[in-house]
Amino acid sequence: MWFADRVLVIANPSAGRGRAATSLNLLRGLLGPLDRLVLTESPRHGIELAREAAQAGDWAVVAAAGGDGTVHEVACGLLQSGNANVVLGVLPIGSANDYACALKLDRNWWKRPGRKPLAVLADVGQLEWTTVEGKPGGTWFVNGMGVGFNGQVTLESRKIRHLRGLPLYGLAIWRALATNKSYGPWRIWVDGNAVPERERLTVTLALGPREGNFVVAAGASLTDGLFDVVAAEPLATTEILALLPGMALGTTLSHPKVWQGRAKRVEMEIAPSGAYIAHTDGELSVLPPMRVSKLSATVHPGRLRVLAGCDFSG
Repeated sequence: MWFADRVLVIANPSAGRGRAATSLNLLRGLLGPLDRLVLTESPRHGIELAREAAQAGDWAVVAAAGGDGTVHEVACGLLQSGNANVVLGVLPIGSANDYACALKLDRNWWKRPGRKPLAVLADVGQLEWTTVEGKPGGTWFVNGMGVGFNGQVTLESRKIRHLRGLPLYGLAIWRALATNKSYGPWRIWVDGNAVPERERLTVTLALGPREGNFVVAAGASLTDGLFDVVAAEPLATTEILALLPGMALGTTLSHPKVWQGRAKRVEMEIAPSGAYIAHTDGELSVLPPMRVSKLSATVHPGRLRVLAGCDFSG
């Protein structure tokens, strides 16, 4: 492709709520003789494809064509491979494209040959959990994770078929408000220091500023080696709705019931166990049947090579 030699593109044909066909046809026309396009066939297939490609060592760039879920899978595959030299490319054709926004890549950048993107070293997060039975689990994430209400919003967004962007996630929030509740007292440690124990509505660990098209952590950076932590106490429906316009416009989130900080590592014990949902990069990672009791997340600075826009500064 015009921005790199030997590009493997892993594309989700269902991206953008099934509207990816036009973009994929254009993408095929931009492929060079040494490039290749493969389509995912099922959930988590992108992880397998990216891991195998990186382990084979035949590709300078492995690109994800889709939304944040596709990016999440391809990034996880690259991180699992152990090959730190392969560069992740992001071709945003999904519904939210939050990670592309954090990288200063506009939606159509790959369609317009011009200034080449920069290869940068970006931070990644590693989420680990333990169930009440003691069974461990975990995943990587590149843009952010949310637990509680934000996880419920992600679940509701999966049920909406014909919207994208802010309308999609605005409607998902409205639907999630029907289940708006606290999840009991949460115990949270930020770099080993306890945050005052409170009932919580949600916790976000942000690497990039946006979550579901809304700016949750305006100052978040992909290169500072830190999570921006946003922990909200239970909010009334009117309080949540009052915050949304500013979050849509990208202003700094401020509310007396919202605690904010920064950390390299965050640990959480959430009661009652199994009563909540967590997402990583918009992918559902923790669901109630899993009966997860503890979560921990760690930042790995500069762990992933990724293409960013020419005006990217972190």
